[in-house]
Amino acid sequence: MPALPPLTFEILPELRFILDLGVAVALALAGGMLAVRLRQPPIVGYLFAGVVIGPFTPGFVGDSSHISDLAEIGVVLLLFALGVEFSLRELSPVRRVAVPGAILQVLVTALAGALVGIPLGLSATGAVVVGAAVAISSTVVVLKVLQERGELDSLHGRTAIGWMVVQDLVTILLIALLEPFAAGGDLALPVLYTLLRTALFLGLAYVVGTRALPWLFRTVSRLGSPELFLLSVFATALLAAFLSSAVFGLSLALGAFVAGLIVSESELSHQAAGEITPFRDLFAVLFFVSVGMLLDPAAMLADWPALLALLVVAMLVKAGAGVVLGRLLGMPLRSAILLGATIAQVGEFSFLLAGRALTLGLLDARSYNLVLGTAVLSIVLTPPLIGAAVRLVERLEHRRLDVAPPAEGRGGFTRGELTATGDGGVATVPSFERPAVVVLGAGRVGRVVIRAVRARGFRCIVVDRDLRALDDAATTGAATLYGDAASPAILHRAGLGEARLLVVAIGDALTARLAVERARAINPRLTVISRARGRTEAGVLQGLGVSRLADPEIEAAIELARASLARMGVSGPEQAAVTVGLRRRYYGDAPRETGGPPPSDA
Repeated sequence: MPALPPLTFEILPELRFILDLGVAVALALAGGMLAVRLRQPPIVGYLFAGVVIGPFTPGFVGDSSHISDLAEIGVVLLLFALGVEFSLRELSPVRRVAVPGAILQVLVTALAGALVGIPLGLSATGAVVVGAAVAISSTVVVLKVLQERGELDSLHGRTAIGWMVVQDLVTILLIALLEPFAAGGDLALPVLYTLLRTALFLGLAYVVGTRALPWLFRTVSRLGSPELFLLSVFATALLAAFLSSAVFGLSLALGAFVAGLIVSESELSHQAAGEITPFRDLFAVLFFVSVGMLLDPAAMLADWPALLALLVVAMLVKAGAGVVLGRLLGMPLRSAILLGATIAQVGEFSFLLAGRALTLGLLDARSYNLVLGTAVLSIVLTPPLIGAAVRLVERLEHRRLDVAPPAEGRGGFTRGELTATGDGGVATVPSFERPAVVVLGAGRVGRVVIRAVRARGFRCIVVDRDLRALDDAATTGAATLYGDAASPAILHRAGLGEARLLVVAIGDALTARLAVERARAINPRLTVISRARGRTEAGVLQGLGVSRLADPEIEAAIELARASLARMGVSGPEQAAVTVGLRRRYYGDAPRETGGPPPSDA
């Protein structure tokens, strides 16, 4: 019997692309799952997947050119989606802090990074670019941290979101200026030429975007074909990026972002964002994998002193700048510290900046590796840093005088009088009225409570740091007090000593806890009801004597359950019994008018 020929496994060139793509996506999935299990952002897992298939580690080595081509699409879709989702409404409430604060923070951190980079052996140009890269924080990480901690509605949370918006805009500008910076020599003329080309591109984009694109999107959407609408969105993003780069000599990122901004003005912007999001996420994952493929772990370990120095700049200097600037711009010390800790990492748009600089020759392999290493380590260390900031805030708050002694006449108000307090509070309070209900927080939750209380004619005073929210509350006839809801002076000024009820409608868990502690110290007989997010926060507030708790997500779920039972014909008493049982199961059996044990985990 003749011997069989040996089996050979030869990958055809046209199949190599499929193999590289499949391995990259599979390892990104595994890395993302591992990162989430370790309570880290999935980005860390995607970068790790790139390291595994990169040329600097043993085993399978992916073709970086294949993945990089798809990563370019990821960059375009990422910036296009950012433009579509960009909202001046989100920035407006905190613009007085976020706009100057973010710009100054980027300048301070970039300068510190450059000053550190030059003694470490980086070229002057490389040090400047590295400093600028480490000055940019991660929007993805900031949003994830705020969502996990339930602090999106807090003062430092809203400010951090606005801060990220401004940083993203600064990054787009920096990427656009890299090419004239790379040209060297006198920068004035190249920068002026770049600005002129940018203005021409923006003008053309505005004309096309306001005349042609709305007509195109409406025409396609009327056909009722989702895939055709998706194609129109894809074509807009890719062609705008191409024109920006090939015709006007600008970056792909700028073209994609401007296209997204134009689409955001369309009435179909939400549909466009929804259609493109899954593809954006997939290609963005490949972008992060391609970034990880360029990371050399051995070189990073060998260069650990430089990496440590940049990590100090990216985290401690940036956090310190955030604290100082936040405080100077009027934030309470508590919120400023939490803001500084939240923004203290290097993010995804730093990869875009560093990658473009590497392509233009502004960065060498070592500098690029340092940026990537700093980014990964800073993202991993962000949660411990925030935990340390929370503990620091708690110590500082408890060292302060918990309850300020009431000053003579502090409870008396005159109609229309504006009374300033030591903490910057300003009250507008009707004459000879002592508030029966004090509401801390005039946001979405607080507004509902205020309107309900005023609709029944009860006296009410509202405390918040958002003047626009206070103006809205004042239209109901409620008295308003501008200031920090956790400040003893503000709580005294609100008349808690004579109030019947305190409603804590603040999204910031730490501020809510401090406010409850100090309010009960002022008036131990005060009835307190509060919003809470999660069992841990609910248990802490119950232990402080909160009589009634409301978790927005749980209350929404209970209402949906009640409506479902009503729709199925269940009687009113049975519905009430079921909802009482659901609340008891989640919130525990705490007495209604006193504190009680924390809710069980059952």
